[in-house]
Amino acid sequence: MDWFVIDAAGEALRRTRKCLLEPFDIKKWLKLAIIVTLAGGGGSSGYNGSTSNTGNGNLPELPFSNIPNGSGFIDQITSMPDLPLILAIAGSIGLFILILWYISSVMDFVFVESITKNDVRFREYSKKYLRMGLNLFIIRFVLAIGFFAIFMMTALPMVLQMINDPSTSFLPMLIAGGLSLVAVILMISIFSAIIYSLIYLCIPIAMYDQVGIIEALEKVVATFMQDWKQMLGYWFGRFMLWAGGGVVFGIIMLFVALIPGLLFLFIDGIIYFALSGIVQQNILWLILAPIGIIEIALLILLSIMAIMPLHIFMKYHMLVFLKKWRPDTIIPFFEIEDES
Repeated sequence: MDWFVIDAAGEALRRTRKCLLEPFDIKKWLKLAIIVTLAGGGGSSGYNGSTSNTGNGNLPELPFSNIPNGSGFIDQITSMPDLPLILAIAGSIGLFILILWYISSVMDFVFVESITKNDVRFREYSKKYLRMGLNLFIIRFVLAIGFFAIFMMTALPMVLQMINDPSTSFLPMLIAGGLSLVAVILMISIFSAIIYSLIYLCIPIAMYDQVGIIEALEKVVATFMQDWKQMLGYWFGRFMLWAGGGVVFGIIMLFVALIPGLLFLFIDGIIYFALSGIVQQNILWLILAPIGIIEIALLILLSIMAIMPLHIFMKYHMLVFLKKWRPDTIIPFFEIEDES
């Protein structure tokens, strides 16, 4: 049996080379780097909790240091004088994250369209896929709420214990419930990785079969039921490709950022010693600060452009696999010479 995940690698590599190097276009690289960055900007989330101080019974002046029960905890929160400001800041941050998440969902469609046609039209494709991006954003948002709810249900006993008995030592309680939390986080990570891998396969199906995301997901699941072995090989092969490519391009990105970084430090040192005897220290730092900001921005841009070919290759690999795995979906690839 031919494994599509292996067969797709050669064609994906040829298409990546054609897209990025034949001919080389720095503007195209910049556009693709922006699209890749925006497409991946809303895909990460974390559950980070703050630790509480132990033995705080002798510090009544600290917030939440003496909480008899859950209702008292709620009353103490609602009585905080800065609560409206805190809610406003939290709401603004949450709204900003949701906007970035929506933009990321739209960019997933723009990314596929750009490399499929080998023609990057950022504004045109963005307008074209605003509605599909919204549908994808809603699905991702619902999934995120579901995963977070599962996590909170697992952590709820520890939270209630801390609320009802603040004198409880946090570390032993964390050790006692930590194994279950780790197991739940691991299960959520694996399950979410599987779900999102199917969703990424749904995106080109929704685009080129002209169906909704849910209907595209049904088609992916139906194909999976018919040929589940290829999907298992796809998951394993993609893991190996990401691991190997991450190491190689991580080293490349390190050198790409390190060499200019050392050059920038050398230039900044010359400027500092040249002006230190002429201008005052506060004025000198006002001169160096904008230069440093520009240098950091350039280093970030160089790092993104260094890792971008890996993302292009992996997206081509996914599309070529989908073309072989589900031939009913016609993906309008640009023409390349067959080197086989």
